[in-house]
Amino acid sequence: MRPLFRFKQFAMTDEHCGMRIGTDGVLLGAWTHISQSTKTIADIGTGCGIIALMLAQRAPHANMTAVEIDSGACADARCNFEASPFAARIALKECCFSELKADEHFDLLVSNPPFFTETLHANAPSRATARHAGSLSFDNLAKRCNKFLSPTGRLAVILPYSQDEETIMTAAMNRLCPVRHCVVSDRPATKPIRTLWEFSLTEEHCEQSHLTIRNTDGTFSDEYISLTKEFHIFL
Repeated sequence: MRPLFRFKQFAMTDEHCGMRIGTDGVLLGAWTHISQSTKTIADIGTGCGIIALMLAQRAPHANMTAVEIDSGACADARCNFEASPFAARIALKECCFSELKADEHFDLLVSNPPFFTETLHANAPSRATARHAGSLSFDNLAKRCNKFLSPTGRLAVILPYSQDEETIMTAAMNRLCPVRHCVVSDRPATKPIRTLWEFSLTEEHCEQSHLTIRNTDGTFSDEYISLTKEFHIFL
């Protein structure tokens, strides 16, 4: 049995989940904007539930719906949610995004979608399936999220930096407007690796930023510590 991952307010297992707990999920869970008007949140492709739990911690006034199609990931998420202080506010739905009821509307949709589009690069079959964009891509999210977002709702995702141009085109084709954009680098002077995006249904100024995860010596940067200090027990 894999050891539990411990955060400041909850602990987790990812034993049966194709996508292990990693920096991408932690970044998205900590960076996504939440306001007092954010009452309903859906984590699409929740996996073991790391983003759902982080957002539940950050938004004690909101109810969370976690959507996951993989049974192994659902088993981990269910265990993690039930053991957390936020269990009463998180509902787990074992289905795909398209199977949500059309009358469900959310103030925030969040997803750490798969990003391998050509081949299955991961070694373990469950990990390969979880990371492959055929099951849940940004294109599918963009096409379907309009009917699930409230009028002032937002979609937040983390994607490879190399897909930024395609992401903007896909968003525009689906009438999604960028409102926050954060480019992520692992270390100073290295090429960006990820992009955090937030989209809305109405056009407004897009807030631009850059985040470096580690210093040159490998220690966490001040900006990463500031972003994630409410979660990591070692910060």
